[in-house]
Amino acid sequence: MIKISSLIALSSDINILKNFLISPSHSKVKDIVTIIWKPPTINWVKANTDGSVVNSISSCGGIFRDFRGSFLGAFASNLGEVSVYEAEITGLMMAMEFSPKNNWYSLWLESDSSSVVKAFKNQSLIPIRLRNRWHKRMQYGLFVICSHIYREGNCCADIMADMGHGLTVTSWYHNLPASLAADFARDRHAMPNFRFP
Repeated sequence: MIKISSLIALSSDINILKNFLISPSHSKVKDIVTIIWKPPTINWVKANTDGSVVNSISSCGGIFRDFRGSFLGAFASNLGEVSVYEAEITGLMMAMEFSPKNNWYSLWLESDSSSVVKAFKNQSLIPIRLRNRWHKRMQYGLFVICSHIYREGNCCADIMADMGHGLTVTSWYHNLPASLAADFARDRHAMPNFRFP
């Protein structure tokens, strides 16, 4: 009887509960978080980056936008067998490599990996085998800030990272890939995505 009562208590049908003299249990619903991508300030370029692992193969990607939210370029790369953490950090490093090539010296990096944002601020968290490459990127004369965004606000970078799985070489995109169109428009027009608890 106790087992039946507990199963019925999970039911949302109030009439069934009343017939069995069981009071309904109500769980407190946490707030839904609204996530809106924000453009950088004028004279800055924002690069959203992401990493991905599918069947032990990693990739990374990123997208560059200006203060109007206009598309400036994007990249994707297949990284082979590395951890998702290394893929995320490599995405940041690649953004720092592409930035000076395009004369973007004020760069706002944004990632949905809080661990990578911490590593950016505490470089002892950078994996040993990536440290030389990391230090070289930090000498490009860039003024760089790094922040976290929830994955629901990082959809364009996520798509670019997924595209990297199908590549054999690192690719630069001068034009907006068609697969980004809907998420790019949502970001540019400050339309929200939602993070459910």
